[in-house]
Amino acid sequence: MHIILLFKRILKIFLSKKKITLPKEKRLFIYDANTYRTGYKNFLTTDETFVFDVRYESIYVILYIKAILIKLFFFSNQKIIQLYTIEIIKVVNPQFLICFSHYSFAFWELKKHFKNKIFIMCQHTIALGYNGEYHPNPILLAKKKFKEKKKIDHIFLWGEAMINGYKECLDGKFYTCGSIKNNFNKNKNIENEKDLVFMSQYFDKEDHIKIPIEDGTYISRYEFKLRERKEALNFLYQYCFNKNLNLVIAPRSFNKKDLNSERNYYENILNGCQFKFLDRTKEFQIYDYFNKYKYYAVIDCSTGYEALARGKKVAHLNIVYDVSRVSGGQGNRYGWPGQFDLKGPFWTNEASKEEIFRCLDFIFKTSEKDWHDIKQKYVDPIIIYDEENFNFKNNLKKIGLKLN
Repeated sequence: MHIILLFKRILKIFLSKKKITLPKEKRLFIYDANTYRTGYKNFLTTDETFVFDVRYESIYVILYIKAILIKLFFFSNQKIIQLYTIEIIKVVNPQFLICFSHYSFAFWELKKHFKNKIFIMCQHTIALGYNGEYHPNPILLAKKKFKEKKKIDHIFLWGEAMINGYKECLDGKFYTCGSIKNNFNKNKNIENEKDLVFMSQYFDKEDHIKIPIEDGTYISRYEFKLRERKEALNFLYQYCFNKNLNLVIAPRSFNKKDLNSERNYYENILNGCQFKFLDRTKEFQIYDYFNKYKYYAVIDCSTGYEALARGKKVAHLNIVYDVSRVSGGQGNRYGWPGQFDLKGPFWTNEASKEEIFRCLDFIFKTSEKDWHDIKQKYVDPIIIYDEENFNFKNNLKKIGLKLN
């Protein structure tokens, strides 16, 4: 396995865009160009911004060779990519460094090398509460990896529950910001009462990975995901049929080839049952759907929380462990690391018709007034909605960043 990973990395370096000149000095250093492109691009991009590609799409050759030499001649215990990152930062000499991911531990470790620079971290997706090999949660991993709390100057997280969790492994000033990507999109009240949207997390390469089960065996990720989706979708269809509703599937894919593959996947699962498959042509179109549909069902899905933050009614079906007995899955629950019960008004951890129908009844039958109270109690501690990132931007300005 290590040989395969090494070969892939060497191939990636070989195929990367080579840059012979050194980068210029900039005031702001954005860590990980790939994450930055997925929903954050532009509002921080100015003439004073350097966007760092940490995934080998491009390489500053002189600095990368320097990192290799440091590794070889000074017997550094750090990885070459981390040594390379440090050399890049030295040349760019930024005042601020920001990472749009809450689980990039390599970014956490940079502060000790640049104590006078200001480090900023933002939450990218939900964090799941698995404790096993399948999907270990970032707080548990951080506590295992680091003997003491790491210092990040400013830490922006979705809600108070995540702040309380991350205070166990990070030291800094914490802020609630909600999902930055979600906040960029304006919100509308929707009157649509006839559609139930299932948010897909289909990924065409998921059959190549092995998932550990509680009994010590492994299952292909394809079969693993297929089981939970079959269970959920068959009950969702039954509910829609009984209530004269339309089952709608919001795809993950947005290019034609993958979209067709995803459509076929769900046609096979539902086996002739009627459903509407939405046409998606752009990466962040899911946020447009939030202003067309009111009711949703999800399985461990970031967009499910983002929809809840905007006042949409979402049934959270945390049924993965119940269906497959995945290793370390007992502790995963709605709102982790919040300490909510395994079952709640609009969520369940049980893959039964009765439980799933109960959650669906709740989102369809609860009045707007009661839902508002439910949201304050069970959603706002997990994720807030800061329309157009008003508070987030103001806090960045107070820190000293210039925005477009």
